[in-house]
Amino acid sequence: MWKDDHFIENNKPTPNEQLKFLKHIQQILQSGTFTSTYKFALLISITRLAIEQGQDTGAALHLEYQDIAEKFIDLYWKQSLPFQFNQYEPFTIQQSTGKQAKIISEIQIAQQQYKTIAAARRDATFWLKLRKSVADTVKRMPVVYLQNLNGQTFEFLYHLNDSKESLQLLPKVMYCLRQFSEIIEELCQKRWIDFVRLNKQNLVILDGLPDLDEFMFAPSRNQLGQVADFLIDLQQCQCFYCGKSLKNSKYAVDHFIPWSLYPADTGHNFVLADDKCNSQKSNYLASEHFLQQWQERNYLHDHSITREISQLGFLTDLQRSHRVADWAYKQAIENEYLVWLGGKDKHILASPISGVL
Repeated sequence: MWKDDHFIENNKPTPNEQLKFLKHIQQILQSGTFTSTYKFALLISITRLAIEQGQDTGAALHLEYQDIAEKFIDLYWKQSLPFQFNQYEPFTIQQSTGKQAKIISEIQIAQQQYKTIAAARRDATFWLKLRKSVADTVKRMPVVYLQNLNGQTFEFLYHLNDSKESLQLLPKVMYCLRQFSEIIEELCQKRWIDFVRLNKQNLVILDGLPDLDEFMFAPSRNQLGQVADFLIDLQQCQCFYCGKSLKNSKYAVDHFIPWSLYPADTGHNFVLADDKCNSQKSNYLASEHFLQQWQERNYLHDHSITREISQLGFLTDLQRSHRVADWAYKQAIENEYLVWLGGKDKHILASPISGVL
C-alpha cells in the first residue's frame, strides 16, 4: 500500500499532461455555459487553496467546502458593495443572468450589519453560519456544473460524489493548479469581467467602460491603516527592507509575497515599508536575505501577529503563509523570475535557496 501511495505522490504530470490540463481549463472558460460568475470563483478558490494546502506532487488533495466558501466570501465581498460610476446612482453589479446571485445577496445582508469583512470575521458565530450557507451553495451549483462542456460532464478536476464536507481534487490536479496559478487567475478574472460587462442587467451602467478590474479584484485597503499602526510598533518604527526610520516619512503596508503573485491578504504576509522601498520592490519577490528576515520575524512574533492582526479580521496562519512563500520561491526558481535585492538592484533567482525552502 505504501508503495502505491509513494508512487502517486511522486507521479507528477508529464509536460504533455500539464499542457492538456491547461487546454482543458481554457476550454471550460471559453466554451462552458455560464449563468453566473460562480464557476470563475470556484476555479480561483481551488487554485489558491492548492497553493496554501498542497504540495508540488501528483497526489490528490482534499479541500474542505468551508475553506472554499471562505475564498468565495473573500472574492465576492468587495464586489457586493455598491459600484459608483460617473453620474449614476450607486449600483450593485449583477453576477447572474437571472436574479441576483444568492451568495451576493447573503453577503449584502452581512454588509448591513458589518462595515467590513474583517468585522464580520471577528463575529465567530455569524461567520461560521455564513460560511456554511455559502458552502452549501457552492456544493449545489458550481461544483456540479463547472466541468460541463457541450452538455456533457468531463471530470478532469474532481469526481462528483456524495461527500458533504470536502471536495477531492484528482491526482495531478493539485500540481497543475500550483504550476499554472497565475495563468488561471488571469484567465478567470478576464472572463469574469467580460461576463459582468456583457450581462444585460449591467449594460446601462457599464456601457461607459469603467475600470472594473480595479473595483472587482484590487486589494482592499480598508483595514490596512490599523495593520500599519501595529507594524510600526512591531518594527520599531523602521522600514522592513532598508531599516531606515519611518518617523516623519511616508510608508505603506506591503504584501511580502506580492499580491500579483498570490492575491490574498494574510496577517503574516504584511510588512511595513517606506514609500521608496515599497515602490522599488513593486511586484517582485524579495531576495533570500529578506525572505530569511521575514520568516524569522514571523516565528519570533507569531503570537502577537496572530493576536493583533486576527482581531482586525485577517487570516493569520503562519504555516499557511510560509507554505505560500515556499510555493512562490519555487516558482521563481523554476521560471527564473527576477527578485528584488534592495534599492534598484534585481537578479534572476536560478538556484535553490539554501536552508530556507
